[in-house]
Amino acid sequence: MKNIYIVLMLIAAMATSSCKKWLEVKPKTEVEASVAFRNEQGYKDALTGVYLDMTANGLYGKELTFGMMDVLAREYTTVNGASYGGYETFNYAQDSLKTKIDASWAKMYNVVANTNSLIMNINSADPALFSASTMNIIKGEAYGLRAFLHFDLLRMFAPAPSSAGGATALAIPYVETIEPKATPIATVTEVLTKIQADLAIAAEALRGTDPILQGKTSTGYLRDRIYKFNYYAVKALQARVYLYAGDRTNALICAREVITSGRYPAAQQANIINGNDRLFQDEIIFALNINNIAATATNYFSRTSTSLLGKSAANYLAEMDNASSDYRLIYLTSTADVTSILFPTKLVPLASGIAFYGNKMPVIRVSEMYYIAAECLKDTDPQAAVDYLNYVRMNRAQTTVIPATYTAAQIQNEIFKEYRREFICEGQLFYYYKRVNSPTIAYTTATGSNAVYVFPKPDQEIEYGNR
Repeated sequence: MKNIYIVLMLIAAMATSSCKKWLEVKPKTEVEASVAFRNEQGYKDALTGVYLDMTANGLYGKELTFGMMDVLAREYTTVNGASYGGYETFNYAQDSLKTKIDASWAKMYNVVANTNSLIMNINSADPALFSASTMNIIKGEAYGLRAFLHFDLLRMFAPAPSSAGGATALAIPYVETIEPKATPIATVTEVLTKIQADLAIAAEALRGTDPILQGKTSTGYLRDRIYKFNYYAVKALQARVYLYAGDRTNALICAREVITSGRYPAAQQANIINGNDRLFQDEIIFALNINNIAATATNYFSRTSTSLLGKSAANYLAEMDNASSDYRLIYLTSTADVTSILFPTKLVPLASGIAFYGNKMPVIRVSEMYYIAAECLKDTDPQAAVDYLNYVRMNRAQTTVIPATYTAAQIQNEIFKEYRREFICEGQLFYYYKRVNSPTIAYTTATGSNAVYVFPKPDQEIEYGNR
């Protein structure tokens, strides 16, 4: 893997030379390699650097959330401007789309390399360097983030296990070292196994140490635990990965652990209505802090934007089952200057004078755990399945209760509709289509297949044999 080799060789060189930089690009959170892991603060800075890298526009700051991924999933039926023009044809040879996909691959593996550097060093560190539970918390987050990054790479660049031959298909390299040597490409099943192995380490490290488990409000480095890759983020990702692999039994166990934790109550109705909470913040399990997210998003979600990403009012209403009371319609959209076009306002501030608790990009939220639980139970316990769905729906002011008399197929369709309206601007709908191997994608004439659902690897990766 050419791009990865370059990064890994750089990091290996950095580890032995005090005059080299820790990374090619050096934000404030990065320090010289010779001192990076000399004390506890160096490990904290390294982990903060990983989070910061993930907020890049080519990753979760735009393209893997409200940008490329949601455009491909047709979360927007109006795509103005040149940034995403023609993406509905899934022509991955198109220059602008190919460039974004190639950049995502390179950036993701760059972050993986930096995470591996942190993991390697903390595994050999003297515990005396760390205060209280800090060592285990940093270790747990690092392993969890490595699993998270590889899982999204798998979801982009390899067939889904549900597709024909998908489980045994060659997938991606699971990079666990910073050695300047090739990492063999693994199969889909092998990658999923490695992801779960990393998540098991993360869960064990965080289980007895993460303040979120005691409901504590921490200060300093441990502040905002509720949004970091904490213990419940690990369990939520386990649920997501198990469901992707077709293991409903374990997916349900993990989803229920998050649901029953009591840490994620429904967003407060008053804060939604008054415009203060368009992220449903109490329900966020993992989010990235991005100080410029509103400015970036406003380029695409504003009344007069020339690069507008939106949807017709009629389509929005139909997707809400014509429930005009749904909070996601009446409080999370606004009208563009283009006639009858609405755009999502989840990530942008409203009129001046209204409080806006933004700067967060939701990455995993508790509503997904309810959807996972419902999907796991749709065949065996339809009453419990619809109860999970109805809990979310009622907290979004949906007016119709889904009955337990629905068939498994009908319940699955309700789950699909929830994914489409719940995760707009968060990049999850494309992965839903892929996971269930959907033959159709709404608002397109495309036939769902690996030609659509599997991104091509960069040319240099194919050149080096990583097909």
